[in-house]
Order: sequence, then structure tokens, then C-alpha cells
Amino acid sequence: MGSRRISVRARRRGRRNRNGSENLTGYLFVFPSVLLITVFGIFPVFFTVYVSLHKWRIKRGRFIGLANYGEMFGSPLYLLLVIFALVGIAVAMYLLGKARANRGALPTGSGVFLLLICVAAVAVLLPYLAEAGDDEMFASLRVTIWYSLGTVPVQLALGLLLASFLYQKIPAKQAFRVIYLLPYIVPSVASAAVFERLFSLKPESFANQVLALFGRPPAQWLLEPKGIFFLLSGERMAAVSQSIIANYWLSWAHGPSLALVSIMFFNWWVFVGYNALIYTNGLANIPRQLYEAAEVDGAGRLAVFFKITLPMLSPSTYFLTLLGIIGTFKAFAHIYVLRHPAARGEVDPMSVQIFFTFFRKSRFGYAAAISLLLFAIVLILTLVQRRIMKERVHYG
Repeated sequence: MGSRRISVRARRRGRRNRNGSENLTGYLFVFPSVLLITVFGIFPVFFTVYVSLHKWRIKRGRFIGLANYGEMFGSPLYLLLVIFALVGIAVAMYLLGKARANRGALPTGSGVFLLLICVAAVAVLLPYLAEAGDDEMFASLRVTIWYSLGTVPVQLALGLLLASFLYQKIPAKQAFRVIYLLPYIVPSVASAAVFERLFSLKPESFANQVLALFGRPPAQWLLEPKGIFFLLSGERMAAVSQSIIANYWLSWAHGPSLALVSIMFFNWWVFVGYNALIYTNGLANIPRQLYEAAEVDGAGRLAVFFKITLPMLSPSTYFLTLLGIIGTFKAFAHIYVLRHPAARGEVDPMSVQIFFTFFRKSRFGYAAAISLLLFAIVLILTLVQRRIMKERVHYG
């Protein structure tokens, strides 16, 4: 009995030693990645928070607390009211989602009423918040939102269309894939420099030659600060009153500047090929049996596309949407190359605004505060998108 107990203890001790050795080996393999993430990912975030709380220029100045954020938003009261209204919108969307999930078992009237009230509150309060705060920061936020709205949906749609074309049995398919992916592979600074020549002010430039085919005069393109909707309306969308609310939303109604739209063209040109590549791989993973069963049932092409193709491509769409939103909110290199002072800041998103605040104005603390705001916006959009897409993404 004694020798048997000793052998059992020895086996347990040997098992613990093996487990400890395996755990140590695993920790050693993970340690380089954890070290890199900590040094270059986690630590900079906390250090940015630290910098934003100080009057920091060439060297660290005095502690000023939330003064940088107060300068950014101006009135704390308006900011709190806008936050409460946004929380109300989130609650209303949650109530409507629960009502839809329960197939109308829950009343939707309260959710709709709360949503309308909160949206109206944001529409009224946001102009006053922008008026009291940093107008340059709010203008850059508007440019960032327009840039994201004007690029992500378009490049997704064009990428899916191109992927559907490349998925067919066509000659030289691989050569087409290389051609469409080439703008994504080329360094963005070099491709932006080439694109700037295509959209130059000269009448013989490519963009102006296209306008000439339709009998239109040469456009200013990258130098035009006026909104695209304002230009299309014949410049009739002028301010009709001195109301802060009217003037603020009228600036939104003018749309993105023609210079920003020109940069959107560049974004489409670069990223459509990459989206097409991801969608092509997604199309290849859809089981052919689904299409065969739909054909037997007599389903049309539109029904097959909306009932089979799009749902089965939802993982690819979710990935590309998430990547596109994050990429457009932090885009910098090609915008910095394509921007021109004549555009009067109408192409400067928050990333460029942070760069100028940091390097040109040497206001390191305030630049850190703006960067944290951008980080918070991207994080909230990511969480919202994950919440919305969670029930719509099908992995099998």
C-alpha cells in the first residue's frame, strides 16, 4: 500500500511538473506578442490620457484637468444634454429591436416616440454645442463623417459588383484580379500623387476631359471648397436666416466639398479591388447546393441574390464594413497628399486636424484630447455595428 501511494504521488507530481512546463512554454511564446501590444498599443492610450490632462507643449506643463475637453466642447451643459439624447436614441433602438424580435409582442409606440424626441433634441442641441466649442474640430468631424458615408457603402457595392463579374468564367480572370488589386498594393503616397495629376485644374487633365465630353466647363476639383449639393443646385442653397440651428444644418445640407468628393474617388479606386478580392473568396465558399435547390424551386435571380448570396456573404460584409469605417476615420496619408490650402479645410478630417494641432500649433495636450475623442467615436461605432450585425451575420 505504501509503495502504491508513493507511485500515485509521483505520478501526480510528474503531471503537475509537465503542466507547469507546458504553461511556461505557452507563456514564453505569448510573451513577445503581449509585450508588443502593451508597449505599442495599451501604453500609448493611457499616456495619451495623461498628456490630455496637461498643458503640454514642448515639455510637460501644469496639470489642467479637463480644460482641453472643455475647450473642445465649450459648454458642459450642452454636452451632457447631447449625451443624454444619444443614450435615449440607443434605448429607443433597443426597445424597437426587442419589439421586432418578439414579433410585435411588445408595444413599439413608446420606442418610436422616444426615438423621435431624442433625435429632435440632438438636432436642436448639436448646433449650440458646435457654436460654443471648437469650430475647427466640429468642422473636421463633419468632414470625417461625410468621408466615411461617401466611401464605405460605395466601395462595398462596387466591390461586390466586381467580385460577381470576376467570379464568372471569363478569359484572363487572374490578370483582371491583378489589375484591380494593383492600386491597393501601390504605396498610397505614390498613387495619390498620380491621382492628383488626373484631377488637376488644367483643361487637358483626365477629369476635365471627361467633363468636356458632357459639355461642362473645367472644374476646380481638389481646390473647390463648396459643397457638391450646393454646386448641383446652382448655388441656390444660401443661408436664409441668422439662426444657429438653420446655418449649422444648412452647412450639412451643402454636402461634402467637391475637393472631398474627388478624394472619395481616390478611395474607391484604391479599395474597390481589395473588397472585390474578399467578396470573391466569400462567393467561392457558398455551397453550390443552395443555388441548385433555388433553381429547382424556380427562384429568380433577384430572389437568389437577396435570399442566398447576400446572407451568405454577411461575414465578408461585416469584416469589410468594420475595416472601412475604422480606416476612413483614421485616414491620413493620401488626404494629406491630396489636400490643398485653397480647399479651406473642407477636406481635413479629424486625423489631419490632430496632426496640425500637434505639429503646427505644438498643442500636444489638446491634440491628445482630440485623438481620444476620435478613439471614442471609432470604439462606439464598432460596438454599435457589432450589436446591429450580430443577428445578421451567418457563418454557415
